[in-house]
Amino acid sequence: MAKKEQNHIDPEKIHLLQIESIETSISDLKEPFNNEETIDMKIAHVSAHNLDDKGFLLGLDLILTLTDRGVQSIARFRYDFHYRIDNLEQMYTIKSDGKPTFQKLFGATLAGISYSTLRGIIFESLSNSSWGSIVIPVINPINILENWIESE
Repeated sequence: MAKKEQNHIDPEKIHLLQIESIETSISDLKEPFNNEETIDMKIAHVSAHNLDDKGFLLGLDLILTLTDRGVQSIARFRYDFHYRIDNLEQMYTIKSDGKPTFQKLFGATLAGISYSTLRGIIFESLSNSSWGSIVIPVINPINILENWIESE
């Protein structure tokens, strides 16, 4: 039976249980980064769920590339964010094929929480590297949901 779509997200029912580092790699820069250089940023996601346990996983893969250098310099961060959602049953509808389809607002909310957390992780990681203190931009979380991590 399909659930009635809800347009309300209660943040107190969202619990970030674990942040799992899947891959982190940061190219060593021969010369320090300067603010006049261009950084290309790509981000993609993957998701999974366990309806019985009210579990939801959102994985993010963020790649920064310095584009103004002769040698390609890349920083990559792949993290999985494990959530428990107390009212997960209100966040999806069951389609005719029996699979759940999650509300866009729900996905965007978890993407926003995960990306915001990842921004802090990246800032700290880059601050302790030859890249220095780089703050990656705030973005619309809906844009994160447009790109999927390719099967690994």
